[in-house]
Amino acid sequence: MGQQGRSAGTPLTPDDPPAIGPYELISRLGSGGMGTVYLAKAADGVQVALKAIRRDYTADPVYRARFHEEVSNARKVASFCTARVLDHGEHDGVLYLVTEYIEGVSLENHLIEHGPLTPSVLHSAAVGVAAALTAIHAAGLVHRDLKPANVMLTLGGPRVIDFGLARSTHVSSRHTNAGMVMGTPGWIAPEQVFEGRTSPAGDVFAWGSLIAYAGLGGHPFGEGDAYVMAARARTAPPDLRGLPAPLDRLVAAAIHPDPARRPAAKQLLLELVGAADEPAAQLAATRHLSSSWNPSEFPPLAEFPHNPQVRQAPPGWTPPPQAHQPQAHPPQPHPSQTHQPQAHHRTTGQGPLPGRGPVPRPAAQAPPPPRQAPLAPQQTGQVPLSAHQTGQMPLQPGPRGPAFPAKPKRSVFASCLTAIVVAIVLLVLLLAVLTWALRSPDPVGADSPVQDGKLKFAVTGTKCPKPARSATQRTCQVSVKVNNIGQEARVLYPGQQKLVDEDDALHGGTKLLDKAGTEVTPVRIGPGQSFSGALLFELPKEAQPAGLELHDSGLSTGVRVRLD
Repeated sequence: MGQQGRSAGTPLTPDDPPAIGPYELISRLGSGGMGTVYLAKAADGVQVALKAIRRDYTADPVYRARFHEEVSNARKVASFCTARVLDHGEHDGVLYLVTEYIEGVSLENHLIEHGPLTPSVLHSAAVGVAAALTAIHAAGLVHRDLKPANVMLTLGGPRVIDFGLARSTHVSSRHTNAGMVMGTPGWIAPEQVFEGRTSPAGDVFAWGSLIAYAGLGGHPFGEGDAYVMAARARTAPPDLRGLPAPLDRLVAAAIHPDPARRPAAKQLLLELVGAADEPAAQLAATRHLSSSWNPSEFPPLAEFPHNPQVRQAPPGWTPPPQAHQPQAHPPQPHPSQTHQPQAHHRTTGQGPLPGRGPVPRPAAQAPPPPRQAPLAPQQTGQVPLSAHQTGQMPLQPGPRGPAFPAKPKRSVFASCLTAIVVAIVLLVLLLAVLTWALRSPDPVGADSPVQDGKLKFAVTGTKCPKPARSATQRTCQVSVKVNNIGQEARVLYPGQQKLVDEDDALHGGTKLLDKAGTEVTPVRIGPGQSFSGALLFELPKEAQPAGLELHDSGLSTGVRVRLD
């Protein structure tokens, strides 16, 4: 449960114990599907957040074994932009987890009270959450419940909290009852809802949905229960109008329906801060948040006094508020419009997910996504077109024209023959048009520069030697020069570039070499700068290279070049 302003929670109930393990309980911070979270005091007087797991989970031996293993892994997560896990144990048959506690305002509550974030603050939030996911994934964990209630806005910057649903990436089976999915509607990736597959790509999907929600005031897939939202995420285009660059491009890539097409959290962080490798990205992210994060944007933070007994950075962890689910609130006006504070209310119609607990999986295939309602005119800036704007007017009955003299009748044979000839001609023309429309664009020759997005590519050489008789693969090296003609830095990733064989199959790049032939990490190309080097591709022995498909980013459609 995210900390709400300066509130220290609600008083303990008669059913609450006075202490759990060596921690004295002070108050209740909230409760959710996994258990109850308390504000507690350690033996040294430091205040912490303690989460007591529900007894039905504790009684499950499989859950108990995984709990101790995964919390041990969670303690290894770097504390940059996350809440540090401090301790865990068992007391009187109850498993508990202890994390840092600090004061802050949840992103969800801030959006409800003040509307969407300004572009600069939104970018900082995107950096902080991407950095947190990078650290979580590096420790071999998946968060599985990233949402606005689990992002705290603090004096030091945004922090991701609540590892209550975190799990190891190597665990393939779900620890839930048959047909159940864990998570919160609107923030669960479609593959997690329908197939029960959890992976870091699911967290990236949640990152994209969260940043769109924070920047636009509404969920990119509208409103609905878990299955409606997940079905839309697979079939309906998201509404990202109004997101500033480069977040529009990165968010679109992050919420791609195919998890294999989504960028990794590390890749998002690299692009957001314009770094070429992960250590540089962490340093750049630290500098970015130190220079751009302005706590005055969040009025409640100014009220927080410094308390040496409360760990201030990184911010604390607790489960999402019981009565504050980010259930796809109606879109808020854009930052340029006046925002009136709204009373917080729960969106009804969430179906099987009233809280953070399990969601029943559908017995049959998920229903097709309903048609997404159009946004109101004040939200989209578009108004319905009137008849004179479209050029279409209702047809009005008119007077009958004068009678024309009857024409002489043609023979039946001549009429049929004419109809057959006309039909054949029309069919041939239709086939020609369809063939032209559906054809793949002709690739450009290798000696001609091509452009995709803001990157201009030129192929300067190709080496694709015949493999040895005993080899199973062949290696192709393609020399390229890449120019950045845009106003923002771009990062060249070898895996985004594809070699096309004669069967039109695509093979992603495996390595990037500099001019000297030394392998390098993905390269950052600044505005107006260029990179010269080579891409390495591994393809099956029998495959014959025919061309390249070059991309500005993982989201772009790409442009093809023939390999002569």
